Amino acid sequence: MSYIAQDEYKLYGFMMSPYSMKMRAYLRYRQLPFRWVTGEAANNIAMTEVETYMVPVLGYPDGRFANDSTHLIEDLETRHPERLTAPDNEADAFLALLVEDFADEWLVAPFFLYRWDSEADQQHNSQWIIYEFFRGEIGNSQFEEMAEMWRARQVSLLPAVSGQPSSYAMLKESLNAFLEIMEKTVRKKPFFFGSRPSSAEFAIFGMLSQLLQDLGANRIMRDRYPFTSRWIGVMDDLSGFEGTWDTVCNTAHIEQGSPIYEILKLSRIYHLPMLQANQTAMDNNEKYYTLEVDGIQHKRRVLARFQPCLPALQERYRGLSAAAKAELQTPLKETGCLPFLVG
Repeated sequence: MSYIAQDEYKLYGFMMSPYSMKMRAYLRYRQLPFRWVTGEAANNIAMTEVETYMVPVLGYPDGRFANDSTHLIEDLETRHPERLTAPDNEADAFLALLVEDFADEWLVAPFFLYRWDSEADQQHNSQWIIYEFFRGEIGNSQFEEMAEMWRARQVSLLPAVSGQPSSYAMLKESLNAFLEIMEKTVRKKPFFFGSRPSSAEFAIFGMLSQLLQDLGANRIMRDRYPFTSRWIGVMDDLSGFEGTWDTVCNTAHIEQGSPIYEILKLSRIYHLPMLQANQTAMDNNEKYYTLEVDGIQHKRRVLARFQPCLPALQERYRGLSAAAKAELQTPLKETGCLPFLVG
């Protein structure tokens, strides 16, 4: 007879989903009781119990279901006050949220490109996904048919998620720039805001965990970013880690050259302008928007999932105390992020 605790959560997701891996690692670190549910059962919950189909879905002990990893983390931080992933310093907590959003909303584009662009990756990854769906039963008569169906579906989404082929070099360049920051950082310490992880690290882990699984991206990770690849393994289960926060904002750590400062610069180049362009296009009922990087226009399809992101960041910034805004003034202004956040 199996035992299910009354206060146990259920996380419905897939190892081939960056946001599922983000939430699984988060729940492990928080030491919250949960059951990992994958395969067809996870797919069915995502199709029937939430408004927008997307894993992971979190099943609450009271029977409710919800998805969207950022909102789930915010809710769990409120419900369970121990081992929080929001830094104690208010300004640092905002920076962690901003980096989390950068990982969730920008890094998904180069990740998706590496996963579905080449023929070899298409075959490898579609079979891997269906292997997980059937929980290892590759003898299922529908295996090959479903793998091909999923392959076609995901490849068709490349223009929406990663843009046109003319943008591919830019996406890869942005990912490489970020991985250079990560490799330099994790050779010194594993976390940005002290000796414990924030939501930013879990979001980054979620995306990078996929690069380590995928065929072509795996070679790049192993060859160019070996310690970042090892960091991914450490992040997967931090349930036994203890640590403290360091105040990063308004100290020497946030000066030029620090990892947070460098990621903010990438956010200014790619992430925040993308959110703004997407929002402007939606407001004008347009189907496409252009993102200008280094004087080159990159055309991408408008995505409704991005629409709430920038307003949410702006609302969070407006709600900060005067002291926190003062601490953030210099790094956000110097990196060029501030104009996007003040609205």
